Amino acid sequence: MMAMRKFIGVGLLVTLMSTGVPAQVMAQSDADAADIARQVESLSAEGAQSFRAGDYDKAIEFFEQAYALDPVPNLLYNIGRCYEQMEQWDEAIAQYERFMVAPDVESEARSHAMERVQSLREIQAMQAREDGSTGDGAQDEGPDDVIATPQPAPPNRTPGIITTAGGVALIGGGVVMGLMASGNAESITDPQLSYDDRLSARDSARTQALVADVFYASGIAVTALGIYLIVSADSVEDNPQASRSVLTPWVGKGSAGVGLTLGF
Repeated sequence: MMAMRKFIGVGLLVTLMSTGVPAQVMAQSDADAADIARQVESLSAEGAQSFRAGDYDKAIEFFEQAYALDPVPNLLYNIGRCYEQMEQWDEAIAQYERFMVAPDVESEARSHAMERVQSLREIQAMQAREDGSTGDGAQDEGPDDVIATPQPAPPNRTPGIITTAGGVALIGGGVVMGLMASGNAESITDPQLSYDDRLSARDSARTQALVADVFYASGIAVTALGIYLIVSADSVEDNPQASRSVLTPWVGKGSAGVGLTLGF
């Protein structure tokens, strides 16, 4: 009987020891993950500071160290920006393309990176044409020969123009609905119409007037958004997360409108 109790005690001790091991491993794993996150955050901050100071080689070093610890796609974009500032177009394009195919990248950020790649390829083509024309016309190149710095692609105002046109179209729709509502309102006082017809004309006039108000408000908001997009096209955004604008139409009892929210 004593031997049996001793055997049970030993078995219980071994069980308790074995169940404690995964908990220790999980705790150690969580601690390691938190330490890596702190290192990545610190390296990213130092890289951003070096970028702002114009030390792009040092910034690339910090960003690459952070990416080695945790492959966050935004670090690839930051590395591409450093190479772009140093006018190393091939390296910048390579980093942007790595960013575009990385998982969990938002569509807006991916589109922004694609635009940067397209702009850089245009700059490369422009430089190649200028280098070719310089080589054909001159036999000796002296130290004073200067190649003009290519200008970046012009801002894309097409979305703003399309949005503005849509807003004007909505305002035009509001004018049409307002005229229809006015015509039905005049029918209310027509003595030649029956009571039911005048009642129907009144309901139609109210509905059309409400729709006209929605069109007016939406048209004004969309037109304002289009003008904002046209104006903001001239600014250069270093952040791939573009500003967002949200239109929220609303209809209440006897009133209607649209809300415009801009995110920067």
